[in-house]
Amino acid sequence: MNVSQLSLRDLEYLIAVGEELHFGRAALRLHVSQPTLSEQIKKLESLLEVKFFERSKRSVKLTPQGTELLEVAQKILKEAEVFIRIAQNKKSPLSGEFHLGAIATVGPYYLPYIIGPLRKSFPELELIIHEGMTEDLLSKLDNGQLNAVIASRTFDEKNYRVYSLYQEPFWLAAPAEIQFKNKNGRISVNEIDEEKLLLLADGNCLKDEVLNFCGLSKNRRSSKIQSTSLETLRHLVASGNGYTFFPELALREDKKLKNLIKYHPFIEKTAHREIVLVSREQYSKPEEIRLLFQKLKENLPTFL
Repeated sequence: MNVSQLSLRDLEYLIAVGEELHFGRAALRLHVSQPTLSEQIKKLESLLEVKFFERSKRSVKLTPQGTELLEVAQKILKEAEVFIRIAQNKKSPLSGEFHLGAIATVGPYYLPYIIGPLRKSFPELELIIHEGMTEDLLSKLDNGQLNAVIASRTFDEKNYRVYSLYQEPFWLAAPAEIQFKNKNGRISVNEIDEEKLLLLADGNCLKDEVLNFCGLSKNRRSSKIQSTSLETLRHLVASGNGYTFFPELALREDKKLKNLIKYHPFIEKTAHREIVLVSREQYSKPEEIRLLFQKLKENLPTFL
């Protein structure tokens, strides 16, 4: 066979199934039917005389040769994307689709400050927000599904460009009736009853940061109650179920909870997290990331 018999779409099929290891999920990702995808993979295997996958009713596994060829296909597709972006380089900066990931403990609280200014400065920008956990967002950044990610600086930075946006203090959210021995309105982490500490579910970087700050094991469940959202934790605290940590941007006065919950700043200077903008090290348009970073820095909330 020759190169003309192979298309980039063929490689997209291979990559989707190879990354998802599930024909149904891969088909949804590619917006094709599962039978169509399965047939195209079979044709590609026949054309190349290679078996990419071992299939059973319960699982899909890459063969050793399939694993090797998947890595090559991913590199080829990334280079093709670079080719297209360079060809379109004369377009206005930050125009067209831009997929921005944001961790769940940042997105709802920070993005409202910056979406308006971005639209005003870049009217041709079609910003698509993806919310999730750090590991999942960085995986999507790696495979080109995202252009950049806003996350807490808790990950391995190898192969990424990292731009520091802001440092955000932690506050303790506690039932209003609980009294602490405070100093100048601040409390110490030593005053926290760790048995009453409410946490986000596993996979949330904020949970790991809180446990690290409190000097607790990451494998330790400090409470029988865990949640996937800060808003649920807010209501659990207001109901008297325990304490939790809130990043400063997530602090807000809720009229219904005003007399039920109180926020306390910490004495410890280490009670904070760093929020960063992340892109792939080899991203084809680093100038766009720098421009985005500049605009995000210009529109930080004034109280940070």
